[in-house]
Amino acid sequence: MSSIPIDVTVMSDTPSQLFQSSVIADAYIKYRPTYGSDVYDAIINFCKENASAQFSLAIDVGCGSGQSTIPLTDHFQKVIGLDVSDEQISKAPTHVPNLSFRVGPAEDLSFLDSGSVDVVTVATALHWIDLERFYPEVERVLRPGGALIAYAYGLACPDEPMAKDFIVWFCNDLLGPYWSERMKLVFENYRNISLPSAEWRRNDSLTMEKCWSVEELVGYVSSWSAYQTYISHNPTSCALVDLKQKLKAIYQDEKGAERKIKVTWPIFMLMGRKPQA
Repeated sequence: MSSIPIDVTVMSDTPSQLFQSSVIADAYIKYRPTYGSDVYDAIINFCKENASAQFSLAIDVGCGSGQSTIPLTDHFQKVIGLDVSDEQISKAPTHVPNLSFRVGPAEDLSFLDSGSVDVVTVATALHWIDLERFYPEVERVLRPGGALIAYAYGLACPDEPMAKDFIVWFCNDLLGPYWSERMKLVFENYRNISLPSAEWRRNDSLTMEKCWSVEELVGYVSSWSAYQTYISHNPTSCALVDLKQKLKAIYQDEKGAERKIKVTWPIFMLMGRKPQA
């Protein structure tokens, strides 16, 4: 999550354990930031580098409640979102004609025919997946020239240095023992993950920005899996209330009104392609 060193004391959890909670599912919908159009432009432009690219079928793996899935429907004839959590899928939209959702593990794509998929995307979820099982399935279902694109964002960076320090402290010092060991891959911006393609590349040029209230930023922090684990072990903790009060003090103008927070996240993308037949 940025270049800030974070000491992760491992607490091993599986995605099915972490994300079945209705509390987390609701928090994801309400507080998780959505990627901008530039991310989907990068996905489509990478696909178009293959001269014979088709835009028939996209699969969004680890889709949660569909925030990363819906934008794909503007570009592909059919889009399927897949997530291991039925609680997350139950929150996904049902009104988009060319969009459907399924509950299931990323490592099992047996519902797809071989060579039938144009792109497999994985948004902020690759670190939860068993890549030794996932990559062969992706290789099987992709058309020749089809793409695998995984992307995620790092640590939220508020525009005031003191607010940034509070977020880093909360993430590292308070929640350090409660992060899953898999999150280390995110904290390293996926730099220790490779795609199976002979030629694949990174795109670190994009960022995500939101103009948020203190309430929205604190709500986002409450959606972190480590916070949910922390609060389950420390149910009387006032840490989130304390963080909210500190941020309110920073973002209060001279008249006592609350200012908006400009929050920035780094985005990192891994982009690979199945060889042409």
